[in-house]
Amino acid sequence: MSSTTRPPVLGRAHRARLAGAAALAVGVALAAPAAAVVPAAPEPAGPAATTAVAAAPDDGYDVIFDGTAESFDAWEYAGDGGFDLLDDGTIRSRAGAGGGFGTLWYPVRQYGDFSLVVQFRDDAPGDARANSGVQVRFPDLSGPVEGCPTTFNGNETGNLSWIAVNCGHEIQVNDSPEGGSNDPRKTGSVYGFADIGLDRARPTAKGTWNELEVRVVGQHYTVIRDGVVINEYENLPGVPFPDRPRDPDSSSRGLVGYVGLQAHGSAPDVVSYRDVRIRELPPVHVEVDARCLAGTAHVAVRALNVGEDAVDVTLGTAAGERSFADVQPGRNAYQSFSARASSVEPGTATLTVATDDGPTVVETPYAGIDCG
Repeated sequence: MSSTTRPPVLGRAHRARLAGAAALAVGVALAAPAAAVVPAAPEPAGPAATTAVAAAPDDGYDVIFDGTAESFDAWEYAGDGGFDLLDDGTIRSRAGAGGGFGTLWYPVRQYGDFSLVVQFRDDAPGDARANSGVQVRFPDLSGPVEGCPTTFNGNETGNLSWIAVNCGHEIQVNDSPEGGSNDPRKTGSVYGFADIGLDRARPTAKGTWNELEVRVVGQHYTVIRDGVVINEYENLPGVPFPDRPRDPDSSSRGLVGYVGLQAHGSAPDVVSYRDVRIRELPPVHVEVDARCLAGTAHVAVRALNVGEDAVDVTLGTAAGERSFADVQPGRNAYQSFSARASSVEPGTATLTVATDDGPTVVETPYAGIDCG
């Protein structure tokens, strides 16, 4: 078993060597069979275990943690606690001896618009439920960052992982029961800014593997759990952090940053992760909604160009597709596809964006609807 906890700060030359090592690890992962990359989930197997689908080698995702020591060594840790690499290829969080939390982060590169996919499992001991998070678009955690304090409501913590909290967004991992002393922000919450409860989080039993996708395009955040969209959030400027007015507001969350996983600050907060992969996305945000119009089910697809250049896009569902040429920055492409029936089953809409490297396809799930 390997572990990481508060390593020395790495210089830029070392970072370059890490980038090469990470690229080699990714190449190995993509060439290997999926079963070799993603260890089999242990019992009990819940519903999520049957719906989560591992990335295929040609699906456009880069595997940045594949269960090997080589890929784990490409990550760094800031703060208290840490993560341990287990023999089955998972990494498991642990709190620091005196409490406190930290961030395992991927320093090889920053990302702009992306889809980050991880599999997670609540491994809290006894009857407890664990707390953790996926952190995105934050600055370098290897040292102080000008304009991004390591504070909690203005009080200095001396913990570099607070940079990820104050100048990035945390997507919560927490299926604890409602009420009591449990954190009310449940899995899929954009922590503090777009919180959701268990009614939307789709909680599963402990020991169940889940798949969480965090999709970020422009300032729009979409959270997908086991193939279901559970939260969306538009990061508008100037919104204070709720109950923490002395910390940076929403304007400190930029368009580019690093990604990481959180080890929370108490003994029950034991969460395991595996199969961490990321894919760059075109600067087009897509929304999909099944709706009823005059007793007929429709699937409405809207794509907003949040980039700086015009794009050609194609929107598609099981009911058909439509192409739009030269969609200008800030403009929408929209189509409502009729199911020609009173109901539509859950499905997936596709957005295809023409790029210099060929078409890029982004799939977005939608819920079914019965208009009868």
